[in-house]
Amino acid sequence: MTTKTGTEINVNYVDTVGFGADVGGRGFHLPVDLSVRSDGRVFVINRSPMHRRGIRVGICDVAHGWYGEFGSDGKGDGQFTSPTAITHGPDDRVYVADEELNRITVYTPDGEYESKWGEVGSAPGQIHGPSALKFTAEGDLLVVDHQNNRIQRMSPNGKYISSWGKPGFGEGEFNLPWGLDLDASGNVYVADWRNDRVQRFSPDGEFIDMFGVHGNGDNQFNRPSDVAVDDDGFIYVADWVNQRVQVFDAGWNFQASLRGQATVSPWAQEYLEANADELDARSRFNPYIEVDTDVPHEVSARVEAFFWDPIAVEIDPDGRLIVADSLRHRLQVYKRA
Repeated sequence: MTTKTGTEINVNYVDTVGFGADVGGRGFHLPVDLSVRSDGRVFVINRSPMHRRGIRVGICDVAHGWYGEFGSDGKGDGQFTSPTAITHGPDDRVYVADEELNRITVYTPDGEYESKWGEVGSAPGQIHGPSALKFTAEGDLLVVDHQNNRIQRMSPNGKYISSWGKPGFGEGEFNLPWGLDLDASGNVYVADWRNDRVQRFSPDGEFIDMFGVHGNGDNQFNRPSDVAVDDDGFIYVADWVNQRVQVFDAGWNFQASLRGQATVSPWAQEYLEANADELDARSRFNPYIEVDTDVPHEVSARVEAFFWDPIAVEIDPDGRLIVADSLRHRLQVYKRA
């Protein structure tokens, strides 16, 4: 669903990719972040705290191809216990952050373990609850150091370069930041989670501006968890508690609010066609039922097509917006017209 207010753009629903797979295999279980490789393959972190076998990275594409998975629950090399973030480096190596183990694990482009680094603490170069990762054009890795309320710039092998931010509510200060992205000019956008806003910084970490206040109206946020910026400067914010993605232009002018409009993915359709009773029941199902509440989380829990905890957003090489629709174990795909 797209809502516009005096705007000149449309953000159109394209497709749904996914299927609930809580112990591994084709599909997702509580996806919390994603990264798109240069060839368009999508790497999805599955958090899966209830079924530990489901903790892994799944690889797919927006055309419903499935290319396997890697990683597992544990503290050994190549494993993770509470993965939060994933990104690709300039050479397509994969970097995964773990907020419990306080480390970054590095894999080959195809998911083979290579190395790990990270030490818990608050000193320069130490991390406490890393929640987002993105590479700069220069090849440095930006780490959202969630519990330390700062952004750290690191080398790909974990050498400290610089940092900015401190706890607080003022300009350049953070209260449990979570997601981030960079625009085509290298400016850094940070989802300042508990401050209910997004802050924008220069490539060197100098404060530029901030946008958002607490609320559920247009231009307001309730625990924004991620931000993505496309090549034309349009900004997409995962407004987590409000169960939506808001879209703005580069000047923070409101463009659209996406509530989700998922359809049955081919993976799910295969399952239904193999189970006649469920296929029959599905033929009578209304994905947009009327509900007796206006609490966004409760509405999302009952209306299958809507986002239910949209936690991460990413722009793929073709300009499509991919939303990690966490509690529905799927990705919803959109494209700006």
